[in-house]
Amino acid sequence: MKKPYEKPEARKVEVDSSIIRMFTRKGFIEVFWEELKARRKDNPKISEKIVFDDLNERFFNIFGEFRYSNYNSFRQRLNQ
Repeated sequence: MKKPYEKPEARKVEVDSSIIRMFTRKGFIEVFWEELKARRKDNPKISEKIVFDDLNERFFNIFGEFRYSNYNSFRQRLNQ
């Protein structure tokens, strides 16, 4: 006897617009500068690397891979 078909469960994931924007290099850079500016209002000494790491981690949590391998590879894109 054939096993009846069971529909796989799908989980709903809400993704904010900044994550979608970070999907492109240009979008990631734009979100980075916006986030850095906003976070420096609360903490003027926050580093670019901390903001980058937080954004890259948020990207990883949604897509299962990092947008950039590390801060240095991202920084090289900033200077191009």
